[in-house]
Amino acid sequence: IFDIDGFGLLGFNSVIDRDYPVVMGILTLSASLMLLGNVLSDALVALVDPRVRFE
Repeated sequence: IFDIDGFGLLGFNSVIDRDYPVVMGILTLSASLMLLGNVLSDALVALVDPRVRFE
């Protein structure tokens, strides 16, 4: 998340400045990206590894 240019600094400055809508937006975006990454990795593991089965 912090490799995106300005994303970490924006989050830090918004916490310092108590800009709560920006903080909530950053947290929502980062949580959504994390969820998407987890779902994609689970799907790829299920495709690649035949031992993995979803019930």
